[in-house]
Amino acid sequence: MSAQNTDGRADGRTEGVGEVRSVPTWLVVVSVLVLVAGLATLAVSGVRYAEARSAQNVATERDAVSEVASQVIINAFSFDHRNVDDSLQMLAEASTGDFLVEQEQWSEDVRTRVIEQKAVTTATVSHTAVEELDLDEGTAAVLVVFTAHSEREGQEDITGRQAMRVDLTRVEDEWKANAVNQVGVTVPVGSSSQSVQGLEVPDAGDEDAAGDDSAEEDSADSGAQEGTTTAPTTSAGR
Repeated sequence: MSAQNTDGRADGRTEGVGEVRSVPTWLVVVSVLVLVAGLATLAVSGVRYAEARSAQNVATERDAVSEVASQVIINAFSFDHRNVDDSLQMLAEASTGDFLVEQEQWSEDVRTRVIEQKAVTTATVSHTAVEELDLDEGTAAVLVVFTAHSEREGQEDITGRQAMRVDLTRVEDEWKANAVNQVGVTVPVGSSSQSVQGLEVPDAGDEDAAGDDSAEEDSADSGAQEGTTTAPTTSAGR
């Protein structure tokens, strides 16, 4: 048997065995500082990541609305008398709201005119610019500059350049046009512009020139009308 001390503890055992030593104060301070710095870095990284994601989303949506607006204009100004119903259907599928309602009012007239004239019209988009984009509201507006070329049986070809503002609304996860309106005037190009090529600007202060200026404006308006596409399909172009 092992000997015991008078206080009851067995001999050969050391006091304090199993006790945890206290952590130095400086080490606690350093640990806290490292933790705080890590959390701060994580927070900053999170904010930057969120900002980057937001900017990427905006850029992606800008590309999306530009593409949809361009396609709407192509659908609205490209018709072939051999498959005009297909073109009207594609336009309707890309439309909503007032623009879709308007199409129901004039689509039959467009169909009749295209078929009677055996027309083939083609729109080519040259530039787009996103004027408005509100992702929270799901709305956008895009300016589209395009050239429309029309060929009709027995008539001269007509080519006109113009700009349209396409207002878009997000329907579920898809952008659709709810309004299409002309911006400025149609500018005839190519051989169809001969009626306005000879116009001159009169001298300022000349009373006779003022009268000539009015006549020239009328002539220019006539030329612009001549260059309008055969089968307009927007609220401003009808």
